[in-house]
Amino acid sequence: MTRIPYPSDTDLDDDARAILAALPPLNVLRMFAGAPAALRPLTDLGQAILLHGELDPHLRQIAILTVARATGSEYERAQHEQVSRMVGVSDSAIAAASAGDLDALDSDSRLVARFAAAIARDVAADGALTAEVLELLGRRSATELVVCCAYYCAVARIIATCGVEVEDTLPTAGIDPDSWGLTPARDGTSETKGAPT
Repeated sequence: MTRIPYPSDTDLDDDARAILAALPPLNVLRMFAGAPAALRPLTDLGQAILLHGELDPHLRQIAILTVARATGSEYERAQHEQVSRMVGVSDSAIAAASAGDLDALDSDSRLVARFAAAIARDVAADGALTAEVLELLGRRSATELVVCCAYYCAVARIIATCGVEVEDTLPTAGIDPDSWGLTPARDGTSETKGAPT
Protein backbone atom coordinates (compact mmCIF):
# COMPACT_ATOMS: atom_id res chain seq x y z
CA MET A 1 0.00 0.00 0.00
CA THR A 2 1.29 3.45 -0.86
CA ARG A 3 2.36 5.83 1.89
CA ILE A 4 1.27 8.81 -0.19
CA PRO A 5 -1.88 8.17 -2.28
CA TYR A 6 -1.76 8.23 -6.06
CA PRO A 7 -3.74 11.16 -7.50
CA SER A 8 -7.13 10.17 -8.90
CA ASP A 9 -8.11 11.02 -12.47
CA THR A 10 -10.21 13.89 -11.14
CA ASP A 11 -7.14 15.31 -9.37
CA LEU A 12 -5.26 15.63 -12.68
CA ASP A 13 -5.28 18.62 -15.00
CA ASP A 14 -5.54 18.20 -18.77
CA ASP A 15 -1.77 18.34 -19.29
CA ALA A 16 -1.12 15.61 -16.71
CA ARG A 17 -3.86 13.41 -18.17
CA ALA A 18 -2.38 13.81 -21.65
CA ILE A 19 1.12 12.93 -20.45
CA LEU A 20 -0.05 9.83 -18.58
CA ALA A 21 -2.26 8.70 -21.48
CA ALA A 22 0.73 8.76 -23.84
CA LEU A 23 2.99 6.66 -21.61
CA PRO A 24 2.80 3.11 -20.21
CA PRO A 25 0.50 2.91 -17.16
CA LEU A 26 3.30 2.88 -14.60
CA ASN A 27 2.53 3.49 -10.95
CA VAL A 28 5.65 5.63 -10.63
CA LEU A 29 4.36 7.98 -13.34
CA ARG A 30 1.02 8.22 -11.57
CA MET A 31 2.89 9.12 -8.38
CA PHE A 32 4.90 11.79 -10.25
CA ALA A 33 1.55 13.29 -11.28
CA GLY A 34 0.86 13.99 -7.61
CA ALA A 35 3.40 16.81 -8.03
CA PRO A 36 1.95 18.30 -11.24
CA ALA A 37 4.69 20.87 -11.81
CA ALA A 38 7.28 18.08 -11.69
CA LEU A 39 5.48 15.54 -13.90
CA ARG A 40 6.62 16.82 -17.29
CA PRO A 41 10.24 17.59 -16.27
CA LEU A 42 10.59 14.17 -14.62
CA THR A 43 9.15 12.28 -17.57
CA ASP A 44 11.06 14.41 -20.08
CA LEU A 45 14.34 13.65 -18.33
CA GLY A 46 13.53 9.95 -18.17
CA GLN A 47 12.77 9.92 -21.89
CA ALA A 48 15.94 11.87 -22.69
CA ILE A 49 17.99 9.27 -20.83
CA LEU A 50 16.25 6.28 -22.44
CA LEU A 51 15.70 7.55 -25.98
CA HIS A 52 17.92 10.45 -26.93
CA GLY A 53 21.36 9.87 -25.44
CA GLU A 54 24.50 8.49 -27.03
CA LEU A 55 25.33 6.21 -24.09
CA ASP A 56 25.28 2.56 -25.17
CA PRO A 57 21.84 1.21 -24.13
CA HIS A 58 23.33 -2.01 -22.75
CA LEU A 59 25.66 -0.07 -20.47
CA ARG A 60 22.85 2.30 -19.52
CA GLN A 61 20.69 -0.62 -18.43
CA ILE A 62 23.53 -2.21 -16.46
CA ALA A 63 23.88 1.11 -14.65
CA ILE A 64 20.15 1.35 -13.90
CA LEU A 65 19.98 -2.24 -12.62
CA THR A 66 23.00 -1.52 -10.44
CA VAL A 67 21.35 1.60 -9.01
CA ALA A 68 18.20 -0.45 -8.36
CA ARG A 69 20.24 -3.01 -6.43
CA ALA A 70 22.26 -0.42 -4.50
CA THR A 71 19.13 1.50 -3.46
CA GLY A 72 17.03 -1.61 -2.82
CA SER A 73 14.48 -0.54 -5.44
CA GLU A 74 12.51 -3.64 -6.36
CA TYR A 75 10.29 -1.46 -8.55
CA GLU A 76 13.19 -0.20 -10.67
CA ARG A 77 14.68 -3.70 -10.86
CA ALA A 78 11.42 -5.24 -12.10
CA GLN A 79 10.77 -2.54 -14.69
CA HIS A 80 14.32 -2.32 -15.97
CA GLU A 81 14.95 -6.03 -16.24
CA GLN A 82 12.13 -5.85 -18.81
CA VAL A 83 13.57 -2.78 -20.53
CA SER A 84 17.01 -4.43 -20.57
CA ARG A 85 15.61 -7.45 -22.42
CA MET A 86 13.93 -5.11 -24.92
CA VAL A 87 17.25 -3.51 -25.84
CA GLY A 88 19.04 -6.85 -26.12
CA VAL A 89 20.89 -7.22 -22.81
CA SER A 90 21.45 -10.93 -22.19
CA ASP A 91 19.60 -12.70 -19.38
CA SER A 92 22.94 -13.60 -17.81
CA ALA A 93 24.08 -9.95 -17.75
CA ILE A 94 20.70 -8.85 -16.35
CA ALA A 95 20.92 -11.45 -13.60
CA ALA A 96 24.52 -10.50 -12.81
CA ALA A 97 23.78 -6.77 -12.60
CA SER A 98 20.65 -7.34 -10.51
CA ALA A 99 22.58 -9.58 -8.11
CA GLY A 100 25.70 -7.42 -7.98
CA ASP A 101 27.78 -10.29 -9.42
CA LEU A 102 30.33 -8.08 -11.16
CA ASP A 103 32.67 -10.95 -12.01
CA ALA A 104 29.99 -12.33 -14.35
CA LEU A 105 29.92 -9.11 -16.41
CA ASP A 106 32.21 -8.15 -19.28
CA SER A 107 34.89 -5.60 -18.47
CA ASP A 108 33.00 -2.53 -19.77
CA SER A 109 29.81 -3.50 -17.95
CA ARG A 110 31.78 -4.25 -14.79
CA LEU A 111 33.35 -0.78 -14.85
CA VAL A 112 29.97 0.90 -15.41
CA ALA A 113 28.42 -1.15 -12.59
CA ARG A 114 31.21 -0.16 -10.19
CA PHE A 115 30.71 3.49 -11.15
CA ALA A 116 26.91 3.34 -10.78
CA ALA A 117 27.19 1.59 -7.41
CA ALA A 118 29.59 4.25 -6.14
CA ILE A 119 27.23 7.05 -7.15
CA ALA A 120 24.23 5.29 -5.59
CA ARG A 121 26.00 4.41 -2.33
CA ASP A 122 28.49 7.23 -1.85
CA VAL A 123 26.94 10.10 -3.86
CA ALA A 124 30.13 10.41 -5.96
CA ALA A 125 32.54 8.00 -7.58
CA ASP A 126 36.17 8.71 -6.76
CA GLY A 127 38.51 10.44 -9.19
CA ALA A 128 40.29 7.30 -10.34
CA LEU A 129 37.06 5.46 -11.14
CA THR A 130 35.63 8.51 -12.88
CA ALA A 131 38.80 8.79 -14.98
CA GLU A 132 38.43 5.14 -16.05
CA VAL A 133 34.83 5.75 -17.11
CA LEU A 134 35.84 8.91 -18.99
CA GLU A 135 38.56 6.98 -20.80
CA LEU A 136 36.09 4.24 -21.77
CA LEU A 137 33.12 6.37 -22.78
CA GLY A 138 34.35 9.85 -23.62
CA ARG A 139 33.01 13.09 -22.18
CA ARG A 140 29.45 13.01 -23.53
CA SER A 141 28.56 9.42 -22.70
CA ALA A 142 30.33 9.63 -19.33
CA THR A 143 28.25 12.69 -18.46
CA GLU A 144 25.08 10.96 -19.66
CA LEU A 145 25.96 8.02 -17.41
CA VAL A 146 26.27 10.32 -14.39
CA VAL A 147 22.89 11.93 -15.21
CA CYS A 148 21.33 8.48 -15.66
CA CYS A 149 22.61 7.23 -12.30
CA ALA A 150 21.56 10.42 -10.51
CA TYR A 151 18.07 10.32 -12.03
CA TYR A 152 17.42 6.71 -11.08
CA CYS A 153 18.81 7.31 -7.57
CA ALA A 154 16.28 10.14 -7.20
CA VAL A 155 13.45 8.03 -8.63
CA ALA A 156 14.33 5.19 -6.23
CA ARG A 157 13.92 7.58 -3.32
CA ILE A 158 10.55 8.78 -4.61
CA ILE A 159 9.43 5.16 -5.03
CA ALA A 160 10.59 4.13 -1.56
CA THR A 161 9.29 7.14 0.34
CA CYS A 162 5.91 7.27 -1.42
CA GLY A 163 5.48 3.49 -1.34
CA VAL A 164 5.03 3.03 -5.09
CA GLU A 165 3.93 -0.56 -5.73
CA VAL A 166 5.15 -2.89 -8.48
CA GLU A 167 2.29 -3.46 -10.92
CA ASP A 168 0.71 -6.95 -10.98
CA THR A 169 1.38 -7.02 -14.73
CA LEU A 170 4.45 -5.03 -15.72
CA PRO A 171 3.42 -2.35 -18.25
CA THR A 172 6.92 -2.50 -19.74
CA ALA A 173 6.58 -6.19 -20.68
CA GLY A 174 6.40 -6.65 -24.43
CA ILE A 175 6.75 -2.98 -25.38
CA ASP A 176 8.67 -2.45 -28.61
CA PRO A 177 11.27 0.25 -27.83
CA ASP A 178 11.05 1.48 -31.43
CA SER A 179 7.33 2.20 -31.12
CA TRP A 180 6.96 3.77 -27.68
CA GLY A 181 4.05 6.19 -27.50
CA LEU A 182 4.05 9.91 -28.08
CA THR A 183 4.00 12.48 -25.31
CA PRO A 184 2.16 15.68 -26.26
CA ALA A 185 4.30 18.80 -26.13
CA ARG A 186 3.28 21.45 -23.60
CA ASP A 187 1.76 23.70 -26.28
CA GLY A 188 -0.12 20.80 -27.84
CA THR A 189 1.25 21.56 -31.31
CA SER A 190 3.96 18.93 -31.55
CA GLU A 191 4.85 15.62 -30.02
CA THR A 192 7.97 13.92 -28.73
CA LYS A 193 8.59 10.22 -28.53
CA GLY A 194 7.77 8.71 -25.15
CA ALA A 195 9.15 5.80 -23.14
CA PRO A 196 8.82 4.14 -19.77
CA THR A 197 10.66 5.95 -17.00
